[in-house]
Amino acid sequence: GRCWSCGETLLPNEVAGMCPPCCWQWPSLADDRASCVLARERSGLPVFGLGFRLRSPTESVVHRMKYWGFPKHGQTLGMWMGRRWRATPENTVLVPVPSHWRRVWRRGFNPSEALCAGLAKAWNRDMSSTTLRRIRHRSSLTEATRGERLDALEGMFESMPGDATSCGQEVVLVDDVLTTGATFRACQKSLTAAGYNVLGGVWLALA
Repeated sequence: GRCWSCGETLLPNEVAGMCPPCCWQWPSLADDRASCVLARERSGLPVFGLGFRLRSPTESVVHRMKYWGFPKHGQTLGMWMGRRWRATPENTVLVPVPSHWRRVWRRGFNPSEALCAGLAKAWNRDMSSTTLRRIRHRSSLTEATRGERLDALEGMFESMPGDATSCGQEVVLVDDVLTTGATFRACQKSLTAAGYNVLGGVWLALA
């Protein structure tokens, strides 16, 4: 293929549809303390990874990853992040924020799960896509306020109970975009109620 941004021909190992010069334009957040502070304020827990700010040209990267049906691009972006951030603590499990089965069926995959798979490979960590599931489907919350998101997400996620050895299991949540933090907090609430210990989160983009 060609670069999503400039149209130049890509080499097989180039990151998720973007050529190196265009990637260099990404506002990478690996060393951006202000963005990490903002992400922590929104989520309420430590940040284990942030990819970039959600603006041109990174908006097109996230849009194509989510809606063009290419899970391999999400995995490549996860590995890209894994090379820029220190791995999560040993014995932690990476848990992707789930999509409802209807959305997975329509898209063909869960973008957060694809991103999580790339991170797990880069960091040599386990991941579990069955620990948490979305039990209700609703329209997009892109334009919703934080309060509206919190109300809409109440009871949206369900954690699968583990066995005795998983009680207290430390997990890190992985999602594609951090907006208000409402989705993260809803997932954390469900996991905590089931006996898991959520250490923090990883996001590809910070809106």
